[in-house]
This record gives sequence, C-alpha cells and structure tokens, in this order.
Amino acid sequence: MKTVQMQDFSFTDITKTYGSKKVLAGVSARFPCGSFIGMLGGNGAGKTTLFNILGNADRDFWGRVSLRGNDVAYMRTESLFPAYMKVAEVLAFYRRFYPFDEGKAKQLLREADISEKSRLSSLSAGKRRMAEFIANFCTRSPVLLLDEPLTNLDIYARDFVVNSLIDCSLDARVVAVATHEISEFENMFTHVTVLRDGSMCPLTVAESIRASGRSIDEFYREKLQ
Repeated sequence: MKTVQMQDFSFTDITKTYGSKKVLAGVSARFPCGSFIGMLGGNGAGKTTLFNILGNADRDFWGRVSLRGNDVAYMRTESLFPAYMKVAEVLAFYRRFYPFDEGKAKQLLREADISEKSRLSSLSAGKRRMAEFIANFCTRSPVLLLDEPLTNLDIYARDFVVNSLIDCSLDARVVAVATHEISEFENMFTHVTVLRDGSMCPLTVAESIRASGRSIDEFYREKLQ
C-alpha cells in the first residue's frame, strides 16, 4: 500500500450562495495533522454544504481549499452508489481512486458481518451505512470527512463506528465529523467549531474547554445563544 504524506487541511474564505441566499459567508479554518475535529451545528447550519465543498462534491463556490481529489475521503449523508452494486464493487471503486487498505476493509466487513458479495440493495440501511463507512475509513487519504456518520445506525453499529475511530486516534491524518450528536464523540474531539447561520466560530482546542469545567455540549449551547 502506498504511503501517503499526512498534511494539515486548510480552507479560506469559503462562500456559497443559492440564488440570493448566502449559505456560507467567508468560512476559514486550519485543521492540524492528527486532529479529530467536531464540526457542530443544527440542521440547516451549513455543515453539509461546507463538507460537500471540502470533499470535492461541490465545485461551485468562492474561496480556497488546500487539499482536493483523493487527498480527501468523504462519507456523505446519502449514498453515492447505486443499489445494484455489490460491496466488493464499492471497495474496488475506492481501491482505484484512493490509497486504500483493502486488507483492513475486508477485516472490518467480516467484523460487521457484511459479505463482499452482497448487493447494496440487500443490506439494511444501517448495514449499507456501515459498509460505506468502512470503505471511507480504510482509505489512507490525509483527510477523512464524515457527515453525520451515525445516521440510521443501531446501538451495535454506532459502537462499531465509534470504536473504529477510537482505534485511529493516534493516526496522523485529519478526521472531521459534522454532527449534532455530540455525546457519542464528546471525548474524542481534539478541536471543535460551531457553524451557525453560515458563519463559523474559531477552531477551539477541546482540552481547553474541558479544563474550564465545561463539556463540549455546554460549549456548543453557549455558541448558539
């Protein structure tokens, strides 16, 4: 497997409009190597819009992003793959376009009781979500973006995703999670930021929040006031 040089991930003055509505208004940040970023915000805050841009799924915007293409793996809220595809074909897609740890992917599929021969249409919504998480997780891209990764997952599957992410806590890449389910990731965040009305608060070191006696959830609620 090809070794990938890990890098910080930065974006500058990201602006996105839909007609006359400005969804993102000059958003900027730098995510340091080895960080686990919490991109927090309620529904409609702009999290998915920003991740679509950072994950190269939306190229109609103003601003600059430091890493593009196969340097960024992006698990979207909705599947990119047609239901008739087999899990093995999804892995083949990632193997073709990304530096990819196929052995790790197959191991995790076995642990999740997902057959490579299964068509996506035959999987439950939760199993399909897990398969796509595994495919993205097993890329070795410098950046991994996860948009609401726990959607449609039962307790077992949530634990599977969270534990997989804990296992990569010493990884040098950037992992960023857009979520409003803070409690599941509370102790994993190294940095957090909050999107609200198209603007983003400065990236904050999570340990400094904890040292002040506040939880990440309390910090988030303060930023929404």
